Amino acid sequence: MARLNMFPIMVILLLANCALPTLAHLDDSPAVVECKKHFSIKYAFDVYNYIFKGKTIGDFSCRALVALGRPCHNVFVNSTFTYEHTGNRTAIQARADQVFNHCIIATSVPPPSSLP
Repeated sequence: MARLNMFPIMVILLLANCALPTLAHLDDSPAVVECKKHFSIKYAFDVYNYIFKGKTIGDFSCRALVALGRPCHNVFVNSTFTYEHTGNRTAIQARADQVFNHCIIATSVPPPSSLP
């Protein structure tokens, strides 16, 4: 009978755990705990991917980010620096500011209406 080799599965799980940032990785400071209550993990992935991976961000994630507010956005970004050591901190902060500003503009423009 064939036996399942657990080593590849463990490697995949370890890599996935290290590669996918979540709100759970952030410290448990009171500000982070409070901000986590108001932001979905799905939106956190989208914002993270915009800042660190150069991906686009969708309308729903932008709306959620703007609703969250800049103070919580800054708390998450600053907390992310404690475990994300890739890239220049100044460039990452600029990208974080860019996504927030982009989302403010994107959510303030009404969607195009359908013509009759």
